[in-house]
Amino acid sequence: MIRAALIALCLASPAMAQSFAPFEGEWQGEGTLALPGEPAQRFRCRVRLEGTRLSGHVFQGRCATQQGGRNFTYLLREAEGGLIRGENRAEDNLPEDIEGRIEGAILRLGDGVEGLFEMRREGETLHFRLSAEGRQGPTRGEAVLQLRD
Repeated sequence: MIRAALIALCLASPAMAQSFAPFEGEWQGEGTLALPGEPAQRFRCRVRLEGTRLSGHVFQGRCATQQGGRNFTYLLREAEGGLIRGENRAEDNLPEDIEGRIEGAILRLGDGVEGLFEMRREGETLHFRLSAEGRQGPTRGEAVLQLRD
């Protein structure tokens, strides 16, 4: 019985890793960020997605403007039916839990209320989008990221 469970786990792991494969690696680039009541400004992002030994993926990054930056770290795990769930692993005021799906070349993760991360793979680039609803209004950012060697 235990042997059958171990075999099933080993067979399931590559399939899980395959769904994240287009997004894995360390990416960096720049784009624009629009804050409530301010003109759009340039911002830079660095995002990393990599598998762990604990059958999950670390989704980590930093986006910054000249005014300041924001770090994030989530541990992502694939659940039943292809649902992806993420737990906040950083000490900040970002949502504790996010969830989403991979649909083709797009990975969307959000908390269902305030925030959203979206990554869309197009050839050798990753289009990274974030949005959040804060006390002062909506924040929107988009950046085109390149895979780092």
